[in-house]
Amino acid sequence: MPHLVNPLQVPISFASAQDLSTMEERAAWLIEQYRDESIKPNAKHGPAVALARLSLNPDDDYVIDRITHYYDELSTVSNGEQFSYYGIAWVLGKYWDKFTPAQLDHLKNRLKGFSDLLAHGTENHAIMKGVGAYLFAQYWPNESGWVRGKKTSAEVMETARQQLLAVMKSLYDKGYAEDLSPTYAPVHLAPYYALYECAKDPEIKAAADAALHYHLANIAANHYEGVTIPPVNRDKPSRIENTNTSKESKNLNISWIHWFYWADAQNWRAPSKLRGNDNRITYSAVTSWRPPIVIESLAKGETAPYELTASVPDFGLWGNGLPANSIRYIYRNKLYAMGSGFFQYDPWGYYIFYTAFRLIYKSPDLYNFLECYHPYWRSDDRSWRGLNSPFQQWAQHESTAIALFNIPTADPWVGLGRPRGDWQRLRDYHSDQLIQEALLSYPKSIDQKTEANGWIFLREGDVYIAIRPLNTYTIDTNYSLSVEDVVYSKALEEFNVIRSAFAKNGFVFDIATKGEFDSFEAFQAAVGKNPLAVDWDQLQVTYTNVKGDTLTAKWNPPNYNVPEGERVLVRPAITVNGVVVQIDNDFINAKAVMKSPSVKLVNRILRIKTPTGKLKVNWRRRLPKFSKSQG
Repeated sequence: MPHLVNPLQVPISFASAQDLSTMEERAAWLIEQYRDESIKPNAKHGPAVALARLSLNPDDDYVIDRITHYYDELSTVSNGEQFSYYGIAWVLGKYWDKFTPAQLDHLKNRLKGFSDLLAHGTENHAIMKGVGAYLFAQYWPNESGWVRGKKTSAEVMETARQQLLAVMKSLYDKGYAEDLSPTYAPVHLAPYYALYECAKDPEIKAAADAALHYHLANIAANHYEGVTIPPVNRDKPSRIENTNTSKESKNLNISWIHWFYWADAQNWRAPSKLRGNDNRITYSAVTSWRPPIVIESLAKGETAPYELTASVPDFGLWGNGLPANSIRYIYRNKLYAMGSGFFQYDPWGYYIFYTAFRLIYKSPDLYNFLECYHPYWRSDDRSWRGLNSPFQQWAQHESTAIALFNIPTADPWVGLGRPRGDWQRLRDYHSDQLIQEALLSYPKSIDQKTEANGWIFLREGDVYIAIRPLNTYTIDTNYSLSVEDVVYSKALEEFNVIRSAFAKNGFVFDIATKGEFDSFEAFQAAVGKNPLAVDWDQLQVTYTNVKGDTLTAKWNPPNYNVPEGERVLVRPAITVNGVVVQIDNDFINAKAVMKSPSVKLVNRILRIKTPTGKLKVNWRRRLPKFSKSQG
């Protein structure tokens, strides 16, 4: 990116991050934040600082020295910070000639002593380490003694190559469990930037390019106004806590990505300073890779309204997770978006940061979303961390959704799961007395609220929302103060919580806009006339929405006695206008990752069609093939 290099080392002045109208201006602003920034040894984000400083001044001797000695403070038996591996590799690949042979030898000898270069960990850990390992072996092809004396460069490079290709190819079969994680989606991007920039093998470079196209298209299609549309795994911390008004939050990662690529499609305002993991956005600023305009069109909602279904796999080593851990359904309108779906629950699995439902509406307010849940994974405190439950089932058709709850008194899966870590402890904390309560949070900043005939009506701007709790409810205006240990950030005080304490329960949602009704009052009147039937014996709900469509959801009893390795289907029986909604076997059989009119990934071909043009990435053969046309 030559236009970002500033050889005179004169600071670039911007009045505010909000004044930057182009992506390249935002890139320059981000890079400028690191002028004269120090680089701490073995830190997560030191390579991001180094790449930014070197883009300002490629002859910055301080940076070269700090990278040379980056791992010197570690003992000879300690591994480095895994979040730094791909970044260090990127610095080497781009600025190799700025290091002396002695400096390169010094760093190489430290890197060879790390035992985890070919290890896995979580999904984001795997690609961070794998990219580092591959590029290190590429730079020093004739070495031995890698991985603490166990492997040659050729062995490291080939192992890492096969592992990375397995992961990248799996994206085009079934996606990745952490695909849309607000914290980890940016971590999936950065190693692929490094691979795209530095790999010499055309196959690896093309695979990284295809992986970036997939991830950015997926993020663009599944976000609205800066908020990820669920279901989404590893939503850590929750969006409620993940805001620039929360002093505790240091994880604005996905918000920075949205702002950097599509600033005019957000209601989120970038803070004046990067902090903590926010620094990951710097990798997007320094790379030469840029998403094509058709992906920007997706992010801006130029193809809305649309329905999108998608599959997310289980966690698995090197892309081997079973397909269809969850199947997502989202509806995105010009003025709102709503997402839900079902999942195949693994009682031995990890779901503590899994958000199952969110309704997002257009608003200038910082908080512009509703969430509905049962606190199964946080049964000790009813907090917002982990908004899914195997005792909650969802049905959705476009702007209408039904949530069903059937909560037993005791957890049928108590004690299952890995013995270490806090997530099992949290699930088991009240295993013999599960909280039998359905919860729904909405922002206090909502423009208007009224209640009539069992319905709660909310209005924000031109968006009209009808919510029908199926059982008696209360609205807790001090929820963050009324439940012990629930407060994780100041942001929680900005929400009211609808609470309905019954084992069998449910909510109905119906959404419309001013374009469909002349007034909020007219919408309320229309909802009041709509048929709603509840069969409590079968836990079946039938509702005809304001558009005249009839949605039915019937509780499907989960199998509480599955052997290890099998999954529990958490999905009601669903009909729309009398037609049974079947599970799409293309997702179950790993033939499809997502389907919608504007973006689809079926049979290993990613297709995007927007008013700006068309894009196709065909990865049915060894190398992905890219083709595009202007609109």
